[in-house]
Amino acid sequence: MKTFALASGLVSAVSAAASVMTTGAAYACVGLSCPPPKAVPEISALEGTAALAALAAIVLLTWERRRRAQ
Repeated sequence: MKTFALASGLVSAVSAAASVMTTGAAYACVGLSCPPPKAVPEISALEGTAALAALAAIVLLTWERRRRAQ
């Protein structure tokens, strides 16, 4: 159990470090050499909830099939 906790903490630390490094580059654009902003598609709360529900259904179905196979 301690190995899992250590691995989980390590993954969290690496993920946080990667997040800080990538967001730092987003704010580094200064001056006239910045690219123009681009339009990005919006996602509504309904679409986001539907996507999370679909993902949860896939995970639960996979878990159930593995549990019954044993």
